[in-house]
Amino acid sequence: MNNTVLGTALQEALAKKVDTSSYIWKGEKRKEGDKYVQESERIDEMTPERLKECYRHCQIMLNNDDPKNLGRYNLLDEINLQIKKCTIELLIRFFENKYKQDENRTPTPRTPQLWNNFRTLMSNNPEIEDWTLVPITQVASDLPVEFSNVNISELMDGCVDCLEAFDKKHLTMTFITKMGIWLSKSEELELKNVAKNNTEKLKWIKTKLHLPEKLVLRYSEKGLSYHEMRSILSLPKKQRYSDMTNEQLVLLSTKILPRLQKQIDSHIFSWKHLMRQLETVAKMKNIELND
Repeated sequence: MNNTVLGTALQEALAKKVDTSSYIWKGEKRKEGDKYVQESERIDEMTPERLKECYRHCQIMLNNDDPKNLGRYNLLDEINLQIKKCTIELLIRFFENKYKQDENRTPTPRTPQLWNNFRTLMSNNPEIEDWTLVPITQVASDLPVEFSNVNISELMDGCVDCLEAFDKKHLTMTFITKMGIWLSKSEELELKNVAKNNTEKLKWIKTKLHLPEKLVLRYSEKGLSYHEMRSILSLPKKQRYSDMTNEQLVLLSTKILPRLQKQIDSHIFSWKHLMRQLETVAKMKNIELND
């Protein structure tokens, strides 16, 4: 490579040099008096040891498998499984004609009828070794599309109440109430005689839901109805899926948990973005982050 070509390549590389001055690492918020303080530092001013420390922290926040502090990827897997289990329980109730009821559908109780039907199916098809690979749609036609990803093995677990319990620990009061309230027409009529304006309605709702006085509850067109919020807040810390109401199962699987998924997706994006910034600075300083 001649000097002219080398000089041109160097100029192009310099022209493309990334401005890392805006790369900021923010520490945890801590309370000082009545205020929360959050320290920050420039990533391009970090020592090699600090870069590696922050990089390891990002990896932990994404991949930690400690049940008490799951990484975002593992937490997302857990939420996905919770949605799946809500769907499985609803499918069983569909067969029992307790969900999406239809007078033309013959109810099939989960035990012993539905359970025995699938045991017979397995017995008659010994060549199938893994029933987790067989979707219910292969043996039952005209099912609502919401059940298309449920497999035979999962459905059998649901028949004998082996889905374990729903763990509510990730659905904090703050997360639920931040969604806001949007009263249904019937709820508006119910509150007409007990509250004169929106402020009084919110106060009445907070009282009925036993929410802390300092908690801020707002109206939002994206919010839950009063009955929906009461339904989710009233769930115990752990509850068998088979003991939940249809409303709770549908609400969790179609509205509450998907919003939690969206929040976790945002966290994953943020941590990965920070990792890319750390990698960029480390590369410029010729530092190996995984040492």
